[in-house]
Amino acid sequence: MRDKLFAHGEKLTDCEILEILLFDAISRKNTNPVAHLLLDSFGDLQSVFEATPRLLCTLAGIGPRTAEYIYLIGSIYRRISETPRNRIRLYSAYDVSEHVRNRFASLAEERLEMYFTDEDGFVLCTKIVAGEDCARVGISERQLDYLLKEIAPQGVLLVHNHPSGVLSPSAQDDESLRKVFRTCNTYGVAVRDCVICAGGEIYSYYLSGRLESFRTAQ
Repeated sequence: MRDKLFAHGEKLTDCEILEILLFDAISRKNTNPVAHLLLDSFGDLQSVFEATPRLLCTLAGIGPRTAEYIYLIGSIYRRISETPRNRIRLYSAYDVSEHVRNRFASLAEERLEMYFTDEDGFVLCTKIVAGEDCARVGISERQLDYLLKEIAPQGVLLVHNHPSGVLSPSAQDDESLRKVFRTCNTYGVAVRDCVICAGGEIYSYYLSGRLESFRTAQ
């Protein structure tokens, strides 16, 4: 069931979703009958997760711990649906500059952040790689290949810092960017920019005019 969730979670039935969810609340027991009972008793998934813990406990096979777990999931759902989204948008050079300054201002260790965005610049996912040794901080082409397939972004933005305080890009930075371009081109994903932070200042491959040379070299 977990393999099915991982591979094709969108195809799971309501009963299967509940069955898998209950694995973490009911140990060493077949949760399929309990999942069926919940749906038969409340009608649909929304009603299951709207039920109070006391009401859930009236069903056979549902103890306090399981009832609390189901109610917690419902509470998370309600909070998500009731709270306005605060999505990060990195559409302009100003957006990127402000976001990067806030994220990297107090960092002492080397860090790479890769932002995967949609066509309007909204961040779909952020990949963070951190470490004490700048030579070890990076993302492999295999990792990037996997992320591009899973996220399916329209654009990619790379940001990393130079704790040494040297703002200008190194030969290693250039080579890493070439690899990112090569992998992104395979999926038709645009590399929006590569930004370096050092000493409170920011270097942008895009604003410097260097990004285009990497694009045309592919």
